[in-house]
Amino acid sequence: MNNDELSYKLKYILHELGMNKTEFLNACKVFSPSISKPTILNAINGKNTIAPTIETLSTIIKVCQTSNNEKLKNISYDFLLNDNIQEIEANTAQVYQEIGLSDEVISKLKQYNHPLYYNYNNIINYYLYHLPASYFKYLEFLKITSDILCELNKTEFDVKKIIKLFDNESYLEYLERNFKNIYDIYVSIKNKKEINDKSSLIDLISILNNHFKYLLLEINKKLYDEMGEI
Repeated sequence: MNNDELSYKLKYILHELGMNKTEFLNACKVFSPSISKPTILNAINGKNTIAPTIETLSTIIKVCQTSNNEKLKNISYDFLLNDNIQEIEANTAQVYQEIGLSDEVISKLKQYNHPLYYNYNNIINYYLYHLPASYFKYLEFLKITSDILCELNKTEFDVKKIIKLFDNESYLEYLERNFKNIYDIYVSIKNKKEINDKSSLIDLISILNNHFKYLLLEINKKLYDEMGEI
């Protein structure tokens, strides 16, 4: 859990409750008389040295859920903890099996769909629905290319790692069709297990890197341009 994120959320809660820090502390004491002033103030100010206890979070949730503010009645442990929970719930596991997203990504999407904090579900649905599959293909290619470039720029680069990064069937097929010079260099590196001209390869990979960035920008631009037409 990030102290700054929790602090931001608690300050938002205080704003919604119309309370200052002292009033909020007193409200917490109604449910937990032993709760200390530093415990609440450090959480609000983002100065915690350790994560708040479950009892502290439970007290904050009770204050929110018993308030007259309808939005604050949605406050939960997941919300306060930023969904940083290790156990994968059954429904999360089912979503993972169906669409292949990691637990962390599913948790982040849940947070974005939270009615109190972000509530970006409509625009996320719009974006993912209208985004072509080629976007993710080029994004994967860009990630591979960036990783290769990063390894090449190291003083002590690992040739085996570079060969492994290249080793993606779709990526290599794309290079063979569109960047034959880079493809041929890759084949040579794979056969000889060495790079003869590192500087030239870096220049070529940099061009390839910019190529995929351009393709991704063009796809996004087309999506933006078509927004008013869909």
